[in-house]
Amino acid sequence: MLLTKTTEIAIQCLVLLSRMPKGTLITPQPISLTLGSSESYTSKILRTLAKADLLESHRGASGGFSLARDSKDITLLEVVEACEGAIIGNHCREFPDPNMVKRTCGFHQAMVEFQEGVKTLLRKWSIDDLATRPLSDSKDAPDCKLRRILDAEKSIPVRGSLLNQPSIKSLK
Repeated sequence: MLLTKTTEIAIQCLVLLSRMPKGTLITPQPISLTLGSSESYTSKILRTLAKADLLESHRGASGGFSLARDSKDITLLEVVEACEGAIIGNHCREFPDPNMVKRTCGFHQAMVEFQEGVKTLLRKWSIDDLATRPLSDSKDAPDCKLRRILDAEKSIPVRGSLLNQPSIKSLK
């Protein structure tokens, strides 16, 4: 299974947002500049993540995007399924009774095992795991996108903070 460019950028957006102080709002423009993607494409991805309840979208002059919940609680499975759709094995057909799989062809059994293995692996990794995994300081460490994102986090302009905005309850 290969991830699409959309999913790759979505993961990078979430990692970047996870590194910002809690409640920070960021617009698509600085994210797209950091990731090297177009602003319209990044905006589309951010809206997709907001629709999947992984991000919150805040409107207005000081609006932007923020994480909808703690990065420890956002799994790669959620991100992949938000961008790619449900992970479904390429088997002969679906069976309502999981016990029937044992009576199907070998290909069907292999694809069910593949599907469950991929889901288990993606469920195991969180955005926080990606953002906090130590990077090698070795001079021969390869340059990678995550390293560039983590280095760029300090220079991203933020729109404001949810902590400075009135809560919805106080507006009523």
